[in-house]
Amino acid sequence: MSQPDPIVQPIEQMVINAYPDSAPGAAMLLVKNGQILYRKGIGLANLEHQVPLTPDMPFRLASITKPITATAILMLVEARRLALTDLLTDLLPDYPMGETPITIEHLLTHTSGIAEYSELPAWWAVHRQDVNVDQLIDLFKDQLKAFAPGTRWSYCNSGYVLLGAIIEKISGKSYGDFLADHIFSPLEMMHTSYEATQGCIIPHMASGYTRTPTAYLHSEYFSNTHLYAAGGLVSTLDDLARWYTALCNGKLLNKESLRRMWTPSLLADGTSTRYGYGWWVSTCQGRPVVEHYGFIPGYANQLLVLPDDDILVILLSNEDGRLNQTEQLAVEMAALALGKPYQPPAPFPVSSTELSDVAGSYTTSEGMVLTVGEEAGQLILQGTPEERFALRPLSPLEFFFPEIPESRLVFSRVQDRVTGLLWSPRRGMPLHAVRTE
Repeated sequence: MSQPDPIVQPIEQMVINAYPDSAPGAAMLLVKNGQILYRKGIGLANLEHQVPLTPDMPFRLASITKPITATAILMLVEARRLALTDLLTDLLPDYPMGETPITIEHLLTHTSGIAEYSELPAWWAVHRQDVNVDQLIDLFKDQLKAFAPGTRWSYCNSGYVLLGAIIEKISGKSYGDFLADHIFSPLEMMHTSYEATQGCIIPHMASGYTRTPTAYLHSEYFSNTHLYAAGGLVSTLDDLARWYTALCNGKLLNKESLRRMWTPSLLADGTSTRYGYGWWVSTCQGRPVVEHYGFIPGYANQLLVLPDDDILVILLSNEDGRLNQTEQLAVEMAALALGKPYQPPAPFPVSSTELSDVAGSYTTSEGMVLTVGEEAGQLILQGTPEERFALRPLSPLEFFFPEIPESRLVFSRVQDRVTGLLWSPRRGMPLHAVRTE
């Protein structure tokens, strides 16, 4: 009788600590060199009927859809039906281009400058209504670009909506049918589909929940047609593992396409975006990582791959407040699989005076205002009203985020005055801000 891998027990303890049995939970999978090291469901898939969550249940993937949409685009590129340098208006002639051309590559890498539709008041007015692809594009196509294509990076669901429309235009099939015919059916991903109508029944799918200070609630309803190629897929742990294996084995893309997909794009000034084609590019314990998260009301997911070490980690959670937790748990599971267990940083004692020195308002070059303040002996960072982080010190000028300890906030000082900050996330581009008081 084979003995369990020695990393199973510490993972099991982390999982038990993270997910109570009586609350929404998660399905999780850890694979190394093709061998399943850990596969588990914990918590409840449905609170009303107290249905236990199992690892074979479908979840809404949210933005983990993006790497699959990018895969479909590159399959069309390999088939010579599309080129990464093709202009958006050559494929969708009715889309207003503006003075600077937008290419397929700009859409894949979030460097197009196109307005993000989920931030528009017009979208919030209709987000509960079913729309077709043209109606969804109409919401943002006439909005001014935030920047010239290729000059900056900004996460953009609108770009992936356009990629879905391009797949339909080139293939002559709907987005869902193209994926089914060319990816899902050939790989026997029997529980993966585009959820074109949110009211349809998907057997055994985990229900999504939102936690308030006093109770769990059903997640807010909005039409899944608004997620489309940016976030509209439903899948399972095992189906996603099949897709990843097929990517690595050359069944979907050749090695060069995969290399380009997993290589961070560069801005016009040579700055790395730390984002490839549908994947963030980062590290874990010094090893290369490609990854993507997924977040919509009711769900918080993480897909993390260490390609050089053939390690795959997937966490699918049916509670939307657990995004940071799923990311950190995936990182710690990957570190155990590497044989380099994660060690959280030790907080450094700082005085109230030292915290007061860094408190103030900081503004980025794009006009985003970050507020730093002290509350009950802790440093609090606030961006939007919904984004509020309690930080812990590594020194009087360097702080870390307890939920994602590899994300850092470092303050700069000129003589006796703090003049700015650098927010370095675990994944994604750093954010510079200047003190504006």
